[in-house]
Amino acid sequence: MRNILVTGATGTQGGAVVDHLLADSEQWEIYGLTRDATSDGAEALEARGVTVVEGDLTDADRMAELVDGMDAVYGVTTFMEQGTDMEVTQGVTLAEAAADAEVDHFVYSSVGSADADTGLAHFESKWAVEQRIEELGLPATVIRPVFFMQNFAYMMRDDIMDGQLVMPLEAGVSLAVVDATDIGQAVVAALNDPDTFLGEVITLAGDDLTLEEFAAAFSEQLGHEVDPVHAAVEDYREMAGDELADMFQWFNDVGYDIDIPALAEWGIETTSFEAYLAENETWRPAPATAN
Repeated sequence: MRNILVTGATGTQGGAVVDHLLADSEQWEIYGLTRDATSDGAEALEARGVTVVEGDLTDADRMAELVDGMDAVYGVTTFMEQGTDMEVTQGVTLAEAAADAEVDHFVYSSVGSADADTGLAHFESKWAVEQRIEELGLPATVIRPVFFMQNFAYMMRDDIMDGQLVMPLEAGVSLAVVDATDIGQAVVAALNDPDTFLGEVITLAGDDLTLEEFAAAFSEQLGHEVDPVHAAVEDYREMAGDELADMFQWFNDVGYDIDIPALAEWGIETTSFEAYLAENETWRPAPATAN
């Protein structure tokens, strides 16, 4: 058995990694890092056989303690709560602890086009962590997911259910998306085949669609018409703030650099948007009501 520390274990990305590791539980002893070991999510992990450990990614001493004895570490960071500077601190602290402990494999979840000089703070923060990983000489794999399919539920579900898909995406512009659960598949593929994956950077995407194509997929899945509405980025800025508005402007002007067919060469099969909708309870059609 090999030991692995999974950060963000109760979150979307870390949770997906845990799910795939548990399916391969004969190889891995899983330690799930959370900031609150008494949370419902943490208790659910324990019930599934995960050893839950508590800590803060910015606490260097605690990270050194937790990483000691690990064969592998999965790292995911976020800017959502404490900002991008703190996100860099999170990633760098974890990477330095892993380097000091001489872990065999460090897998970091970054973002698509992190190295593309996007000017987007929450892309640049992950690129800074990637650069530190390289400086440390860590035996690492970097996974770069694109825009999550799950974001449609988090950001615009009510409008979609009411028949409108409103996004600041220009006509003719396609947006690369990925099912966040596919991150778990990619991470475990890398962990189980280090000879192939060490030193590699893999951009993870499952589909690349225009707003009209997204709306058509929702219409087909939900059984009612969903109309695409191209919102202005500046109108979106007033609602969502500069960082997300700037991201959509970058989507319109540049967009992710992806190669979905190439993922098959890694043995990674990502989920199409149509399949994601069909498999996700969030997007089940409403039951018919009797008159």
